[in-house]
Amino acid sequence: MRIFYFFLLLFFIATSLASAQFSVDSVQYHWPTDASPYLSGTFGETRSQHFHAALDIKTWGRRGYDVFATRDGRLHRIVIGPGGYGKAVYLKHSDGSYSVYAHLLSFNKQIQQLADSIRFRDYSYKIDVVLDSLNIRINQGDMIGYSGATGIGPPHLHFELRTPSEKPFNPLLTNFSIPDDISPQFSGLALEPLSPNSRIQGENKIYRTKASRRSGFYDFGTVEISGPVGLAVDVFDQANRVHNAYAVYDLKLKNGEQLLFHSQVDSFSYEETNQMFLDRIYPLLYQSGEAYQRLYIKDGNTLSFYKTGKQKARLNLPEGSHTLSILAEDYAGNRSEAHVTLNVTTRSPYGSGEKYHSTGSYGTNGSVQGVPPADSWQWHPNWINLNSNSSQPYRVFSINHRGYAKLQKVGPNSSLRLNQSDLLAIQRAGYQKENEVLHLYRLVPDKSGRIYGSGISTYATFPANSLFDTLSVGITGTTFTSDSIQIEIHPTNQPLKNEFELTHVLKNYSEADSILAFYQFNERKNKLNHMPTQSGGPVLKSKADKLGTYYILSDTTAPDIHSPRILKRADGTLVGMVRAKDNRSGIDYRTAEFYINGIRGIAEFEPEDDRILYYHPDFSPSKRYQFRILVADMVGNRIEKVFTVN
Repeated sequence: MRIFYFFLLLFFIATSLASAQFSVDSVQYHWPTDASPYLSGTFGETRSQHFHAALDIKTWGRRGYDVFATRDGRLHRIVIGPGGYGKAVYLKHSDGSYSVYAHLLSFNKQIQQLADSIRFRDYSYKIDVVLDSLNIRINQGDMIGYSGATGIGPPHLHFELRTPSEKPFNPLLTNFSIPDDISPQFSGLALEPLSPNSRIQGENKIYRTKASRRSGFYDFGTVEISGPVGLAVDVFDQANRVHNAYAVYDLKLKNGEQLLFHSQVDSFSYEETNQMFLDRIYPLLYQSGEAYQRLYIKDGNTLSFYKTGKQKARLNLPEGSHTLSILAEDYAGNRSEAHVTLNVTTRSPYGSGEKYHSTGSYGTNGSVQGVPPADSWQWHPNWINLNSNSSQPYRVFSINHRGYAKLQKVGPNSSLRLNQSDLLAIQRAGYQKENEVLHLYRLVPDKSGRIYGSGISTYATFPANSLFDTLSVGITGTTFTSDSIQIEIHPTNQPLKNEFELTHVLKNYSEADSILAFYQFNERKNKLNHMPTQSGGPVLKSKADKLGTYYILSDTTAPDIHSPRILKRADGTLVGMVRAKDNRSGIDYRTAEFYINGIRGIAEFEPEDDRILYYHPDFSPSKRYQFRILVADMVGNRIEKVFTVN
């Protein structure tokens, strides 16, 4: 036991020394590519599920530029796969820090041979291997690969720097500089109600306004408010000679000389990166792609780049007129300023019938129909603002072991408040379809919860720690046929911290149901995405990471394979190529087999281009090529195709 503690102590000492030696200022970094000195993306920008952890360097839509080691180091890790970073190299440096080079077309000869020796053991396309034990030294400026477009996104180089504890930090903190004398630009301001009694321009919902340009600053005009509100701003930056829009580096909110809010994006932890959903107004990001940055710290947000306290910028101002200023700065020091005037009034927090408490006795079982238009509501932690263009009221029922018990009517454009123990059903007056019922349940972050759909044998289970904050969740569903079921989980525009589980019980299970799977509907792209689905007899299960619309569907059609060709890549490598597309569950690249002239190669699937490449290091030109490809979709429908290419 003493020996164990001795080695544990040595480990902590070594870790502490490595961290102590790390200093951004003490090292000269080499620019990692000859493609360009310009950026298509900066550190801390929004991505679909996270903050951007790197600089994206422009390669002008082309592949094949040299990529260089930014510092002396050791080859730490190689990653290859169809999504994410695609093909990537990780170097570890003497101070314990890391550099990452992603979306590569291919590696240099030494690294490529190493990757091939691993992949050809079982013809795997996807690998993720740590190689510290090989002690392969890389010198600053060595060519380590070629720029490409593997993984997600168009051609560019994703260049990332990490601390010894693998926290990404802004590469512009080093000796790098980007040509930039352009100040940030404000385009929009958003105000969020922070309580049921908050009003912004008379309504309890998010309000947006555009900026006008005044002499030397941006002006968002005057907004009437009452009750606590939070501000958010749509602001972007640009640099010389490129048209890309970047995130700003530094944001401040001030009331006179009082600093209310300050964020400066130098670094963050990968454990925190999905808190981008809290730093931005996720409902607006979800609906329109607009990245409004909050000028206050939302509950559940633990990001480390805020310089002010949590409560200061939650505005609960006294009655009167208040002019606030917002200051934005890029990393080059270019600054812009915007003003907004808030006219604060006091008013009664609720009108007639606007507040609901879960009181009243349980009545006889009822039949409730008519699912409300829940996507138009404003969803908040403890209440829902029932926005509606209709004058029809809502009927609210309590759910118990005997069914539905009527509680009361709630008017449209009212605030429905939920308690933690509430399990409610809500309908729109006048509807008669049995399956159009919305079940509501209030979830809290530190407790698990489960909510059952009405009209479908489906339920959603939320583990403890799946939420950032308290959240009221609604579920409804429609069965079209036995192999076509829709499940809607509201609010679709609120983020989750971790996954939840969807479960569906099949009424009449048979072997034919093995082709059933869950699919997530991407509303913005109008696309269904297959979800890995476990099938255990009559039960289907799947993990989901967002609220929204889901389907249970069957897939009986194999993928389509066509258009065989021989290509020469930008790095000079000869490859075979076929187009591959599956219109339902998608290509299962893990089981794909690709042969040319009887020799099996690596089947490299590129989902963004709908193609599969044949890669073999010894593949050479020939007068005639015979392609043989075996491909399956994600539920096992398989196809084999043979082509002759001259």
